Amino acid sequence: MLELLGDAQVAGWAKDEVLAAMIEVAENTNLAMHPNVLLSVETELRKLMKKKDV
Repeated sequence: MLELLGDAQVAGWAKDEVLAAMIEVAENTNLAMHPNVLLSVETELRKLMKKKDV
């Protein structure tokens, strides 16, 4: 994580931007791993696929 932070800063990102992005990725990953969210996403994808087939 520290290496990523350093590399991003070298690439021109501000430290607070990098940390905010890391937090967002962690939160989104955590949500995606939650069984209820995963089921909800799968359900919505099935609905979209059915509409596409019609």
